[in-house]
Amino acid sequence: MFKNGYVKSDVKSFSNKKLKTAFQDFLKKDKSYKKNYLQKEFSYGFDGYSYLGQEDSSNQYASDLLHSFVLSDFCDPNNFPKEFCDFYAKQWQELQAEIRKLETQIIQQLALPGLSEFYTEHIGHMISCNFYPKTNGFSTTAKNKTRLSEHTDVSLFTIFPFGFDRDFFYQNSKQEWVQIDATDQVVIFPGYLLQYYTQGKIKALNHCVRLPENKNEDRFSFAYFSLPYPKHQFKIGKEVLSSERYFENYLSLF
Repeated sequence: MFKNGYVKSDVKSFSNKKLKTAFQDFLKKDKSYKKNYLQKEFSYGFDGYSYLGQEDSSNQYASDLLHSFVLSDFCDPNNFPKEFCDFYAKQWQELQAEIRKLETQIIQQLALPGLSEFYTEHIGHMISCNFYPKTNGFSTTAKNKTRLSEHTDVSLFTIFPFGFDRDFFYQNSKQEWVQIDATDQVVIFPGYLLQYYTQGKIKALNHCVRLPENKNEDRFSFAYFSLPYPKHQFKIGKEVLSSERYFENYLSLF
């Protein structure tokens, strides 16, 4: 299923207009407004705002050249900035249904014992909105001259529903760094939760975002992550885990 480390589906990408506009409007706000929505203001997962240079973000390094906002169905939508209200009202449920349909198809193809039940009982979603400013104003970069340092995702699956931009690189089975070509198809790859569930038989995709050739280009990306609901307990192999304990295990990788 993930022979190349990822799957480029035959599903055409959805429009990101509502979400991109919402995120842009949020980013235009002054710092004091945006800091009302830092991750520490939310109680679970990675929800909230992380900014370039931030030392205490749980989903990016201080050296990474991006701003991000994470939204999820783990939190009351009214707790998120008003800029995202239109997206929640008009597209969140539709996208959620399509994401679940895709993930269910993948789970059926993987045919792993118990995975379908695990997914149905325990998995919700977050979406990470990422903005990478132009790089011509920076004297330093993220690790190994990247915009976003190499990492594996916390998710069962990571899905890019709005297509895929260039400069995304992943590490293949030969430990070579390979670029995934830009595409207007939905792209899917495994995260650390699937690696954990399969006890390493399916590897999470190690990836990064490299610096662009054109330093005057900014970049937006939006990725869905499938994650355990808060305060759930589940069994993986012989191990009984809580959702919160799983996050601790994941974060210990960094």
